Amino acid sequence: MKTQLTNLILGLACTAIVGLCSPAAAQANPGLPFYGYGSIVATPAYPVVGENTHITVAVGNSGPATATNVQVRLSFNDWGVTFMGWQEIGTTTLASIPAGGTVTAAFDHVFITRTHTCLEALIVGADDNTDPNDDRGQINLEVINAGETFSYGVPVVNNGDGPLDLLVLGHARGGADGTVGGVRAEPIDVVLHLEAGGMAIVPVVIDLGALPLGAVVEYQVDAFDLADTTLSPNGHEHVLLRVVKTTARANKAYVTAQMTALAAGLPRGAAANQFRTAVKHLQTALEPRLWIDANHVRRGSGAEVFAMEGFFDRKATDVLPLLPESAKVAVEGALRTLMDCDRILAQTAVADAGGPPAARALLAQADELRLNGDGNAIRLYRQAWQAATR
Repeated sequence: MKTQLTNLILGLACTAIVGLCSPAAAQANPGLPFYGYGSIVATPAYPVVGENTHITVAVGNSGPATATNVQVRLSFNDWGVTFMGWQEIGTTTLASIPAGGTVTAAFDHVFITRTHTCLEALIVGADDNTDPNDDRGQINLEVINAGETFSYGVPVVNNGDGPLDLLVLGHARGGADGTVGGVRAEPIDVVLHLEAGGMAIVPVVIDLGALPLGAVVEYQVDAFDLADTTLSPNGHEHVLLRVVKTTARANKAYVTAQMTALAAGLPRGAAANQFRTAVKHLQTALEPRLWIDANHVRRGSGAEVFAMEGFFDRKATDVLPLLPESAKVAVEGALRTLMDCDRILAQTAVADAGGPPAARALLAQADELRLNGDGNAIRLYRQAWQAATR
């Protein structure tokens, strides 16, 4: 059976467990509205390795009195449900936040590795803070593509120095029975024991067969520290998955048009010439002779699609340091999307073939490379596609 495909936007937000409180009159309550959604903003949204990323954190005050000397710490971590693994970027102090108002803290950081970076803002001090349960927010934004039956492993990691017992729950938001708009999402209800440094992969499976193009379904995975009887912010993490259906060829066409326009506007020189040559390979990868439909390439010649995009990945990566700053973010995003598109083609072929073990193993290896931003994932996606279409 031919499969339809999805574009998954992963927004990671690890929240505090909100408790009810009745603060005394004339007290301040600094906090992070919406637990990081809209409060933490990174520019560029996808940091470029070796380049500065400017990060702002909007801190609100829901109390009736001015909040003073509010200390905000910003940290980062890899993507996933991760306990005790934050690396500090910096701490800044906001002198005052008026009652009902918002003040922005600003940070700058240069990331040295390309990864699924999660940003955490935490209020670590204030002269007066009546409710500590709203003192943390996290964000992460990642785009990934999958097949009609979406499956993805969410990593749950213990980066602390002691064991953890965790309750992990997962559900489709908006449907208590796991269904939203005809889409079936398998619920998760499991207890995990993780030793210090341990990791477990929690599979999320969503049947998207009834999901029309452009529709959206959200899936949330929560992890609770069973030893944390105080319901502190550090005892709860969660991942929110937002799935939007699309097709592989549509994404490829969009990226190709974006890169073609970018190449046309580059200043003259060797770097621009190399980049234009790389873009021509993207254009070749869209030739109708290589495609069956928007989600399938031809058995005999489809490998050329992977080869052309692999060439673009290598050449664009080589020339990336020579491009203008404004172009770098667009190219980084294009490289990620192309890897995702090749994942679509491979996953579709594997599903059509009934999931041959060798092809599934190659897919898993490719996904691991993709998580690290390694363009060699394209080669392994091609091999998975070939293993499924023999």
